[in-house]
Amino acid sequence: MKTLIASVLLTVSMAVSSNGFAQTNSASGAPNDDTKFSVVTGRNGKIDVTVIKSDGKTVSVKLVDKSGHTLASKMISKGEEATRTRFDLNQLPDGAYQVILIEGDNQQVKDIELNTQNTKTLRTVSLG
Repeated sequence: MKTLIASVLLTVSMAVSSNGFAQTNSASGAPNDDTKFSVVTGRNGKIDVTVIKSDGKTVSVKLVDKSGHTLASKMISKGEEATRTRFDLNQLPDGAYQVILIEGDNQQVKDIELNTQNTKTLRTVSLG
């Protein structure tokens, strides 16, 4: 129940403060104003990807490595307006990754850098 309430609060707070969302990088040149996309670091090497859309289109969220290989993906159907997807990065080696939101010909990209500290084996996730 706590997780459900936290998810709803996170979604509502992101909808209210649209300035906190990632800026879009569109493959066709113009960002899509109908879809908001954010990536936040969670606990224990996990990230939360939140997508809020109002146009009723199906979109895809992918986690890719620096070579462009898809490591995980999630389809968000037409009926889902606000979703949160959690990706666990604990089994991935240190390095550069990207979270990509694909909506038709448009893409929004967020860069991620994984870096494990040497002495305490503490993993940090940096968003670009």
